[in-house]
Amino acid sequence: AAQWTFPWGEEPLHEVIREDLKANPRDPGSWVLMGNLRLSQYLIGRLGRRNPLALASVVMARAVNEGILGVELRPATKVAPGLSVYHRFGLVSNNSAVIGRHVQLRHGVTIGHKVPGEPSPVICDDVEVGAGAIIVGDIIVGRGAKIAAGAVVVKDVPPGAVVAGNPAKIIGYTDQSA
Repeated sequence: AAQWTFPWGEEPLHEVIREDLKANPRDPGSWVLMGNLRLSQYLIGRLGRRNPLALASVVMARAVNEGILGVELRPATKVAPGLSVYHRFGLVSNNSAVIGRHVQLRHGVTIGHKVPGEPSPVICDDVEVGAGAIIVGDIIVGRGAKIAAGAVVVKDVPPGAVVAGNPAKIIGYTDQSA
């Protein structure tokens, strides 16, 4: 039998879970969040979206993740391994968003589209997003970028850039951009 893999890569499920746990040390709430997300993604990938077991896992994951943890991060969202979620509550991500490897998100972050049906942001690897930041539209946040708390990002962010403000503007670059 073929081993199920995530739609964006060939990594086995146990490696993805290991990376998720490593990214959230000593944080049982994030373990529950990421565990629910990965289990739902696994069952949908293995059994199909309409399978009763996969459907039950999605309902349970949403009830716990949204109702108790206050995080809207659904199984349709493409989330690479190693997502760190700090303080969790109020985090919202659109289903069509793409979140890269080793991204750090804090509470109150919104990632979505400007107009329903339009594309959502792509957050590349190693990006840090501050509390309350809003990232919307068909944009790309480049690798290693830092989004300041409360920033409203509506345009592409180059790799390694540090952005702040409303609308967000580049205020510097990280060492990663060199």
